[in-house]
Amino acid sequence: MKLTFKIVTALVCILFAAYHTYFFVLPSVTVINNSKSAVESARVNLPSSGLDFGPITAGSKNTIYYALEQSDGVYQYQLKIESGLVLSGKCGYVKNNEVHKRVVLLVKENQVTCKSST
Repeated sequence: MKLTFKIVTALVCILFAAYHTYFFVLPSVTVINNSKSAVESARVNLPSSGLDFGPITAGSKNTIYYALEQSDGVYQYQLKIESGLVLSGKCGYVKNNEVHKRVVLLVKENQVTCKSST
């Protein structure tokens, strides 16, 4: 019984570590809405895929992890604010196999700023 408990405990610990390592390695894009208006839709296009964040209420954020395999290119974003204003642009550079890259799009009143870290 003690051996079974130790084996199960070890497997749970290994699975827990593998799960967190997986998300640590994957690159991500986070959209933070620091404006007073809701974002009705937010989309970020990568060279090899697209990320659809959906609506983001004022003061909220949403993070999406994406695949390591990407073509080289830029992040292209398009955000529609509840007032009907559409904010779009390009920021940052995507490369293949960028481990733990973090890109943050910060939405303020009528503008988007972008910062990136690896």
